Amino acid sequence: MKYLSLRMRLTVLTGVILIMTTILLTIISISSANNKFVQPLTGLEGTHVTIEGIQTDETHEFDLKTPSSLPKDVQYVEEINMVNKKFQSQSLIWMIVIMVVGVGAIYFVAGKALEPVKYLRKSIENINEHNLSDRINNIKSKDEIGDLASEFNKMLQRIENSYIYQKNFAANAAHELKTPLTTMKTGIQILKLESSPTIDDYKENLEITEESTQRLIDIVEDLLMLANNHAVKFSDKIDLHQMFETIAQEVAPLCAEKNITLTLNNCKESIVGNKVLIYRVFSNLIENAVKYNKTNGMIEVICHEQHDCIRISIADTGIGIAKEDLPFIFEPFYRVDQSRTRSLGGSGLGLSIVRSIIEKHKGRIHVKSSEHIGTIFEIELLKNWPDANSQTPTSK
Repeated sequence: MKYLSLRMRLTVLTGVILIMTTILLTIISISSANNKFVQPLTGLEGTHVTIEGIQTDETHEFDLKTPSSLPKDVQYVEEINMVNKKFQSQSLIWMIVIMVVGVGAIYFVAGKALEPVKYLRKSIENINEHNLSDRINNIKSKDEIGDLASEFNKMLQRIENSYIYQKNFAANAAHELKTPLTTMKTGIQILKLESSPTIDDYKENLEITEESTQRLIDIVEDLLMLANNHAVKFSDKIDLHQMFETIAQEVAPLCAEKNITLTLNNCKESIVGNKVLIYRVFSNLIENAVKYNKTNGMIEVICHEQHDCIRISIADTGIGIAKEDLPFIFEPFYRVDQSRTRSLGGSGLGLSIVRSIIEKHKGRIHVKSSEHIGTIFEIELLKNWPDANSQTPTSK
């Protein structure tokens, strides 16, 4: 069944109101004319005055077909009746005319008022995944339709940004996965070209294959971590001092290579959350602070208690991050320095995972950096989780 258009619905609804109002006004006008004019002039009640209703002092026989033969008072009453009938007839005729003209005018005006809606619908029909950059620019009205067009343009912008983000993410993921696969394939092809490969050739190829396989596993695990929305418990009590001491021991060999000093200050508090995830956050941040630090540099971890939160800052004296790169460092696969990051073994997913974990803990992360001076990451986490047994929402 074909739906009733908005124009027709507006016409019907407004037309019904117009018809009811016109009928009511006609009835009121006819009744008012009778009560205010006919009755006072004739002195009789009722909408129609008859000859029998008039009392005369003398008895005469009159020819009703000849108005002139009637007494003057009777002629007067008959004239009033005729005028009243004419008024009623004209009122009914004008009522019908007003109804017809009014409904037609409503239909016409509704069509004009809804033209921007038609244009908006046609514009939306032509937008698909291939032209998300198109916008609705010809609706300038300062009303709800103009607001709708403006909000639709904003929605298109968000969809376009999301679409570009997903395309870039897929392209970067494919590139990251392809690199180790290409390395393994190249090693195998080189080995096949050897007429009589030695044991050392096989060992070298196996080492390259193992490294590439581990890189694939790391990338896939990182991707799964970003996509994981399953329930996670936040009931672990985490001793920050113990956690940072463990991380410091893990990065000690890297610090020794570059003679970097790692200092822990005032990290004696405890928080409640997921121990494995929180450990990964700070292990990643401190490891990055070591990798991108200068020789003889410093790393300082400071903890501050603020009401119901713990603020943890990780400051280094490393190479820093350019101002134009700062807004994008938490995006998947984004690298400030492609060659340097790849040589240090990064996949560009570390900071994305860090932000994801902190957001799951209802925390916040900020970064300040200056090139060739250093970088400071500040993380705010709840000291006590609202419900120790709470879980993140499970994806549906």
